[in-house]
Amino acid sequence: MKLKISLLFLLIPLFFVLAQDGAIWNTYQAKQEKGVSSTNVRMDLIEKAPVNGYDFLFYVKIEYRVTKESDFPIGNKLKKLYKIKDAIFDTVNGNADTQYVGSFMYDGNRFEYYYVKNVTGLEEKIDQLFDKNFSRETYKVYVREDISWELYKDFLYPNDEIKNFMSNRDTLIQLRNAGDVAEHARKIEHYAKFPTAQDRTQFITAIKALSYKIEYEKTMDDPSFPFEVKFHRKDITTMEQISKITAELMVFSTKYYGKYDGWETFIWTKK
Repeated sequence: MKLKISLLFLLIPLFFVLAQDGAIWNTYQAKQEKGVSSTNVRMDLIEKAPVNGYDFLFYVKIEYRVTKESDFPIGNKLKKLYKIKDAIFDTVNGNADTQYVGSFMYDGNRFEYYYVKNVTGLEEKIDQLFDKNFSRETYKVYVREDISWELYKDFLYPNDEIKNFMSNRDTLIQLRNAGDVAEHARKIEHYAKFPTAQDRTQFITAIKALSYKIEYEKTMDDPSFPFEVKFHRKDITTMEQISKITAELMVFSTKYYGKYDGWETFIWTKK
């Protein structure tokens, strides 16, 4: 599945959980041609993917009605979808060795994605589940080989632009919850790192033209990007401004073969 994604900048408290088994989940929304999509993805598997032996992608599509008021189901229908999601999870995990990697909601469809070792009998189990408990729902089961975990890595897992948005969103939510006044300009510190000292020097020259001031340059214990720079500038912390700033710094970092490594600031409250 390929969709053209443009970020939907919503500062809302989306789902972020560190489960007891160490699984890390996060959610992001994005504008699509026909509305808004929502992706819930297990983040921590990216370092392991593809997991050896889990060669088959098994997923279930459940349909829902889109209204003028919302791109997503609301009220009792949303509760029903979560109930179906949990029932699918129990059924799949009770009958196969699986890795649940996430879900995707868009244009009246919710997809639940699993990587499994053996798909034998799973489709029949899902059919039995819907026949018994959700007979009025419209659904479809899909199975295909995906040894490289292409769907997880290239579709569900966020790209650098979306990860930057998610990081900004989560940080700004924490600031707002602490009473921060976004419209008040204050010192914001940024980090970037590079493969060579020359790349870092060229980057520094570029950002100085944008009124950034350098705090330090140092060598890190990082075989790929050992040359770090910390720099700052006064800015406000609205989502629009932070998104603009970090996107610009990502472009400059990439131009000089480096990697933008995030930002931090202090909370400013009305006195």
